[in-house]
Amino acid sequence: MRVVSWNMNKRKKGCWEWLLENHSPDFVMAQEASPLPKGMIATVRTTTKKSNRTAFFSKQKKHRHVKMEHDEGMGILVCEYENIYFINVYANLDFKPVNPRLLGYICKFVSNLRHRHNAANILIAGDFNMDRRMDENPTSSVFAKKGTFPHNDFFNTIQDMGFQDCVRIFIKDPIQTHYHSRSKFPWELDHMFATEDLYNSLTDINTLEVPELSDHDPIIANFNIK
Repeated sequence: MRVVSWNMNKRKKGCWEWLLENHSPDFVMAQEASPLPKGMIATVRTTTKKSNRTAFFSKQKKHRHVKMEHDEGMGILVCEYENIYFINVYANLDFKPVNPRLLGYICKFVSNLRHRHNAANILIAGDFNMDRRMDENPTSSVFAKKGTFPHNDFFNTIQDMGFQDCVRIFIKDPIQTHYHSRSKFPWELDHMFATEDLYNSLTDINTLEVPELSDHDPIIANFNIK
């Protein structure tokens, strides 16, 4: 099972075609998704801006959208395919601050899936617009007050719910997934988390630089699902 999570940066064309033709994903969790190619079927929802879309694609076209509480336009999309549940995350920066609301929605959606859908296999992925290192304020921007650790607390809370950081299983140090036009700092803003069985079935994960298509790198993960 190949899963790709990618912020496409709302490019008008090229992203979907490149991804489907070159990497043959079984599932795509797209943020700031480009318009779908003609004839392509996917589940799409808009954020606070109508031009800003979160999209979920499955090769088999048999997934279903799982209805959740309204997220006020954050852009979180939940889908299910054969008892695997996908939470497609977009940390919408129209929300200031984004962190408490985003974490609250993720926690409630995970609880909903577990209590109402008996979900055991859950994958959370997307553009979180957060990096654990933001607590250290490594650039001229101040992300955290001295002595507080909001970004580490955010990711620790997700892990405390029984999720593992998929990227860290193979890549121990932070990696750059976003390229800011005004900053050279190698931010890791895109992440993927999985529950235990999914995490243990992960065979490889990597990112690809495609600056001609987006300012984010796609995360490509392969799972050995029996």
